[in-house]
This record gives sequence, structure tokens and C-alpha cells, in this order.
Amino acid sequence: MKNVGISFLALALVAAAAAGTPAAAQSLTALTAPQEGRTMRATSGNTENNDDYLVFTKGETKTLAVLEGPGKITHFWFAPLSADIRFPRALVLRVYWDGAASPSVEVPFGDFFGAGNGMQAEVNSLPVKVSSFGRGYNCYWEMPFRKQARITVSNESDRAGAELYFQVDWTKYDQPAPVTMYFHARYHQEYPAEMGRPYTVFNGRGRGHYVGTVLSSQNGIGHWFGEGDDYFYIDGETTPSVLGTGTEDYINEAWNMRVHTGLYTGCTIFEPRAPDARVTAYRWHIQDPVNFRKSLKFTIERRGFIMNAKGEVVAESGSRPDNWSSVSFWYQDSVAEPWCAFPPYRERVNPEIVLHLPEVMAAIKHSDGVELQLLPYSRATWTKPWFRARNEAVGSWIEIPFEIKEAGRYSMSLFQTLRTDQGLWQVFVDGQELAVAGESHIPGGYDVDLVRQLAPGAVNTVLDFYNIYRKNEHEDIVYGQRHEAKIGLFEFKPGAHALRLVCVGANPLAVDPLTRKPGYNLAADVLSLRRIPFENMDSWVEKMLQMEKRK
Repeated sequence: MKNVGISFLALALVAAAAAGTPAAAQSLTALTAPQEGRTMRATSGNTENNDDYLVFTKGETKTLAVLEGPGKITHFWFAPLSADIRFPRALVLRVYWDGAASPSVEVPFGDFFGAGNGMQAEVNSLPVKVSSFGRGYNCYWEMPFRKQARITVSNESDRAGAELYFQVDWTKYDQPAPVTMYFHARYHQEYPAEMGRPYTVFNGRGRGHYVGTVLSSQNGIGHWFGEGDDYFYIDGETTPSVLGTGTEDYINEAWNMRVHTGLYTGCTIFEPRAPDARVTAYRWHIQDPVNFRKSLKFTIERRGFIMNAKGEVVAESGSRPDNWSSVSFWYQDSVAEPWCAFPPYRERVNPEIVLHLPEVMAAIKHSDGVELQLLPYSRATWTKPWFRARNEAVGSWIEIPFEIKEAGRYSMSLFQTLRTDQGLWQVFVDGQELAVAGESHIPGGYDVDLVRQLAPGAVNTVLDFYNIYRKNEHEDIVYGQRHEAKIGLFEFKPGAHALRLVCVGANPLAVDPLTRKPGYNLAADVLSLRRIPFENMDSWVEKMLQMEKRK
């Protein structure tokens, strides 16, 4: 009877896999049964030296592996490197099943692994894990195929080359499963938003089940963006069978979103509620897949609070101008044709001026007593050498010049290298306080939504360079930690401009380990100026209010 029980368990697992149910997931109980197939790996590693990576020039595509089936991919591991700070949007993963001309997986790295808008984040979920502060990308979605799997990666950046370490673990079988449910993942974006229309997350045909969403927003106006409900239209219905109650509710949150990661849901990025706030959240339908026999359409209303340029809330629910992007994940019993076009790199990211401070250190001005240092190596920086302003006095300053060639509205960020011996530095743009020069997005001491209505003295203009996160003792103490600090929004005209940082004190916990004095140093890696597509959006707000009245 014991052998019969084991055989029954094995048959049940095979049946569950063929049916595409959650029971097919590997478990401790399943590991007690005999395992079918031969374990295989495609890898960038070699037995000759330590150069275990592929090198990609700008615009280059390489085939990582061609796997001859039948088989099933069980794990991806990627470790990418690039001086393009938006490489998570520049590197594109594509997977082709059984000789198909169109990829069933076509996604930017970051979005596939739970971080949108070209940003990085740690993710700890069941099918996707991003570790080491956004450096190690792991995927555990199971991906069966009958004949062949072809995996490619493209570096679509026009800014910099890239390197990639990779491992693809898979199982080779003697016979294909009776029914193969092919894994699909597709990136989609709608830039700009169309007033009054919901965002389309997925629109597929065939028989299958929907298993996950990564949803990202770049907000065009201030305040809360997520009042929109989710709608699943199954098999051609005009009234949705599955109807939600709000965007954060779909992510299984409530009353706002908070940065966290979990097995089935998470919010990996959430910037303060201001114009250009960037958000990414994920929802895995592993325990509750959405089944469809003929077709499935999944939309979310792009609605939320409406705030004008003065910082006044004029509506609690209206059509918003936010730029949304997403990845839809699903299985189906055939290789699906792409349901949307894949946009080129320059349409996936904002135009951006990027200054790597180690490379422009000669142009950085400073006060007497400040020593500008170029130190040899830090894992926390983009180019590995790292920039530090060594300082022992309040009132010292550094000034980073930059040039604007095209007039417009720019979002400024400074990529800090947070350490334990660093100080508090006040920010000035073109010699002016932030509240005069533009709109501060440095959080602390006020509601970002109200920044336009506050007196300049009530607006926070100070960046803390002390490492308050301390996620990993060894990494943080030796290398510091990279952190993209949003400074604010500014209307810039063409010409020369400057960012000045003035030391105003030390974090109470910051101590220089050599002098034992308060830490007043500063370390940073990149100054970024993204030209955002949202100018003064009050015209949108007025049109939207009129549209809502007509309803």
C-alpha cells in the first residue's frame, strides 16, 4: 500500500501541474515523492577563469540559452551591471517557446522583478526575489515547454554598455506533459493617460489563468492616485465578474500603500504624494488565479484625488493624468501572440541628465577646509570609484554645476552614498532656497501635498547623509548604501545652473571613526535631472472637472 500511496501522490502532482492549479507548486510534502526529469543549467560561468559574465554593448542582444525540450524552467538568477542608472528599464528579457517568432515573455528587468520606472528595490515574494539591495534578480515562476525554449537579453540603452551574470535552472523530461500551460509575461504602458478611460493591464485570448500583476505609476499631479477600481471581464462579458473597490485594495493594502514585500503582495516603491511621485506594487494570483476559457480583459480605473498647481484639493475622485505601466503574468494552453506593442527604450524612460560625480569631480567647487576625494572602490556606487567631500566644520559647502539644454520641468534627485560618519547638508538651487527656486520634495516635517501652501521657512531643505537604514552591518559599514533622494521639481531655462550643498550640522548618531568628532562628511554618486512630461497640469484638471459635471 505504501508504494501505491506514493504513486497516487505522484499522479496527483502531475494532474495538478497539467491543470495549472496552485497545488502544482513545489512543497515539502512533494519533495518526498520521486522526482522526474534530469536537472540542467545554462550559465554564464566557465571553468577557465573568473570572468563569469557576458558583455553587452549599447543596443546589443545576446542569446543566453537554447534549451531543447521537453522541459521546464524552474529558476532564473541574474546579476546585471551598467553605468546607465535606468538599466532596469534598459535591459529586456525575452523568452520564446517552441520555435515561436514572437516572445511570450517580453519585459524590462526591473518591471518583471517588481520595480518600475527604471528604479531598484528589494523584493521578497514567492515567485520573485530581488536581493542584495536590488542587485541579485531571482525568478521561481515555473515555465514548461514541449520542444524548445530560447532566452535572450537585450541592452537597449543608448547611454552605456552592460554586463550580466546569469544562471537558468531547468528540468529536462523524456516526454512532454499531456497539456502544456505556457508561461507569459508582457510589459505594457499608456503614456500619456487618456482622460476618462481606464488603464488596460491585460487583454488576452485563449484558454488560461491570470496569475499576477506588477503595476507602476509616475504621478502627474499631487495627492493620492489610487481610487480606481479593478475590473476583470471574463470570456467576453460586458459586466465584469470580478469587481474591486480601489487600487490599493487590489494590492491587498488598505487606506494608502506602505513599502513592504510579502509572499503574494507588496509595494516596493512609494515616493511622497507629490507630482512625479513614483509607485510600484505587485499582486500575485497564485492562490486565486483568474480563470478564462476564451478571453480575459483586466482594467483599472486611473482615478484618485485631484490637486491643482496651488496644492488645493478640488476633487476626491476624478480622472488623473498619471503615466501607468505594468507587467501582466499568465499561463495558457497555447503560445499567445503579443496583445500590445513593446515600446522602445526612450519611450519607457524620461529624458535625463546624469552626472556621475566621480567623473565630474574636477568641476565641483568647494569652500576652504573641504577636501574632495575620489576613493577607489564601493559596491554602492554605479562606477565603483566613489566621491566624498571630507569636512569637519559647519558652514562648509560644495557646488555641483550642470547645464540645461532644453527648457522644461525637471525632477532633481541626488543619489546619496549613506554612511555613518556623515552630516546634514542644506540644499540650494541656483543660489536660492528650494521653496523659492522650485518645489521641495525632501520629506520631513510637513505634508508634501501642502508644500505649495507653506511659508518657505516651513519647508524642509536639508538632506541627511547618515545611514539611517543599516540593513546589513558589513555592507553598510564598509561600502555605505545607495539612496535616491528626491530633491524637488524645478522649471529650468537653458544655460548654466548649480546645486549647492551647505553643511548645517551632524546627525546625532554620526561620528567620524578617526577623529571621534561629529561626522560632517558627505558622499554622493549621481546627480540626476529628469525632464518630466507633466508641465502645469491645471488645464487637465479643469477639463476633467467639466467632464465629471457632464456625467
